[in-house]
Amino acid sequence: CLLYLDDDEYPVAVTNDMGSVSWMGQHLLKTHLNYIDQADITYGYHCGYISPIPFIEFSPALPEDTFRLFIEAISNDIVKWETLKRLIVAGGVLYADPEMLNSNEVFEVEEVNHTKFISGSNLCLNLKDPGRLFPFYNPPGARGEDTFLSTCLSDRRVLKVPSYAFHNAFSTYNHILMGVLPTSLRPIRADSRDIVKRFYRSCIGWIRYKPLLLYITDRNNYSKKIEEMKINLRETLPSISSYFGTDSFYNISKELNKYHKSVKEHYEQFERVKKIWSKISDYLREAY
Repeated sequence: CLLYLDDDEYPVAVTNDMGSVSWMGQHLLKTHLNYIDQADITYGYHCGYISPIPFIEFSPALPEDTFRLFIEAISNDIVKWETLKRLIVAGGVLYADPEMLNSNEVFEVEEVNHTKFISGSNLCLNLKDPGRLFPFYNPPGARGEDTFLSTCLSDRRVLKVPSYAFHNAFSTYNHILMGVLPTSLRPIRADSRDIVKRFYRSCIGWIRYKPLLLYITDRNNYSKKIEEMKINLRETLPSISSYFGTDSFYNISKELNKYHKSVKEHYEQFERVKKIWSKISDYLREAY
């Protein structure tokens, strides 16, 4: 098997009980090894700064509805606004669920809109039969390789396993593995060029893969949804750009148009990559 962990993730979980922050080590490798024989893919939970979206103070300059429309335009179907809103209000921090930490509950991931969503890390692939695997792919310069793998898993067994990874998305706490455990996790505010740039790059990565995801999962409504995205971006980008103090965000509309025009080419690339992987798998099966 092959286990993925991002270089900004650590095998610890953080909880918050009435303002008291606690840390608990996580046996990521052991947990995945316990269950990967029963599945094609296993993946675990995340806590900490799981999203590149910084803390947002809603105001007349940037109303909540405006930011909601913006996020819905660039994100995928699995990102629900109410969940994201709670995360933003909490300063971008998601704490581990204490009940899950004390549980051995494993459940099979259900298919939603032709997709069994997984994350790109705290992720384990069963390599015993390469023919049951699919390749990672994303459109050039885009994010979403885990999402596109998710669209291939209809007849594969995907298990969610009880183990957390702490995501240090903004490189705020870099010495956790050395035992430097903060007593509180501060909100990540958009008050520096690096934080704004991190969020901007994520937005560009998301918008670049959104057309292909729509084309795969909802082709009948593809044109309609692309037009809705264009309208929502036109309405929201002035406020977004003003709030973050940069006109760079207007590039999001340009990237949407560019990747929309190339969506069939990217779809053909994705299908070609899967066929190539199938040939490699057949060779490996015969050779070994």
